[in-house]
Amino acid sequence: MASGKGGTGKTTIAVNLALYLAKSHKVALFDLDVEEPNDNHFLHFELTNFKDVNISRPLINESICTHCGLCAELCEFNALAVLSTQVMVFEELCHGCGLCSIACPEKAIKEKSHRLGIIQKSKNQNNNLLFYEGKLRVGEALATPIIHELKKIAFEENHEYIILDLPPGSACPVIEALSDTNFAILVTEPTPAGEHDLLIAIDLVKQLEIPFGIINNRSDVGDDCIDRLVKKEDYELLLNIPHENEILWLYSNGLPLIGTTTKFDPMFSNLWIRIEEVVK
Repeated sequence: MASGKGGTGKTTIAVNLALYLAKSHKVALFDLDVEEPNDNHFLHFELTNFKDVNISRPLINESICTHCGLCAELCEFNALAVLSTQVMVFEELCHGCGLCSIACPEKAIKEKSHRLGIIQKSKNQNNNLLFYEGKLRVGEALATPIIHELKKIAFEENHEYIILDLPPGSACPVIEALSDTNFAILVTEPTPAGEHDLLIAIDLVKQLEIPFGIINNRSDVGDDCIDRLVKKEDYELLLNIPHENEILWLYSNGLPLIGTTTKFDPMFSNLWIRIEEVVK
């Protein structure tokens, strides 16, 4: 599930599609929005720490450093600055690639481990649904390594279906999350901001050559901009979700649509049928 902007209903679709499919299939749901993971607000699973996610940061041995400046010259992220008597390390800019320690002619740079965040896992499968989420430590800037580790787990697990709930936007974390996926569901809303950011998301999945379909959430609020776009460009419209008080009530109380009531089962049944048709 992806979206150009936040608040379109991406998490709602991801959680409830996973719960619907888990009635008859083995499903794994991964919350890749590691800065603000929200899926478990609706699942209420008991989570356990699965693994830490670390990167390497440079540690300078000033006693043998000649301050030649090669490390700073090679660092494309400007995480190093070499002065006449000191090497300054800007850790928040470091991406942990290790190039500086490899290239240092004096072997004056070692690597130290730095924890970016953690990955948590549901303790027990519930209705064939296994859940993972990543959490970036407060103050950290690099979400991509945690997303990368979550996807490694996703592709190593033996499940019939894997659903990835992506962060909003179109920056590096979203590109990392989308890579190697076989279908993207783009969730939008019929507003000028929704249309604008949907176009950005469409451009991204096209460049990554990932087939996609669109869900128009709160489709009877706002204008018909999404309908016109879909018709003009012949995009796949998977589902229109109306603006309903019951959905709002369940959402505001942290309850999923699937499992709390049977009213919305046909909606997600039809959604899955449409997805299978488009993918085939």
